[in-house]
Amino acid sequence: MNEAILFETERMAFRRFTMEDRETVNVFLRDPEVMYAWEHGFSEDEVTEWLEKNLGRYAQYGYSWLCADDRKTGENIGAIGLIYNEDINGEACWEIGYIVNKKFWGMGYAAEGARGCVRHAFDVIGTGRVISQMRTNNASSRAVAQKIGMKYVATYDRIHHGKKEPHDIYVIEKRQGG
Repeated sequence: MNEAILFETERMAFRRFTMEDRETVNVFLRDPEVMYAWEHGFSEDEVTEWLEKNLGRYAQYGYSWLCADDRKTGENIGAIGLIYNEDINGEACWEIGYIVNKKFWGMGYAAEGARGCVRHAFDVIGTGRVISQMRTNNASSRAVAQKIGMKYVATYDRIHHGKKEPHDIYVIEKRQGG
């Protein structure tokens, strides 16, 4: 396995993004359809900020959004990762997130990647609990969370760009002995 690869799933290899991945992330971060939960495709400055924020999280926590590449072709599927979030409804926790390039929608990559992230969080990071949060109207993200066995636990108001946005929280816990 390539040293840069943190872990793999059946179809994907996961590694940390670098600033050299700008063109790769532009494909999905600048696409308003992909970024509907953020209400807009990112600007060049927002892409730079997103990459820099990831580099900072890697330095601080070891993880953040990860580059999910097809194991056979090397083509980028999107960003799927483990983000240490210090305040989800007043609690610090590991969170999974998934932003999939539109070209790969409907092929099960988000669920496969999220499942791989959860397994990595339990087995390598050592946490016993992983959450996912999504806007209450984000049916696709909710479906992924449910598909991998996450359970709804709460809705809270997250402040985003100065406005309240209700978000659902889903949780999966490591089973004893597993």
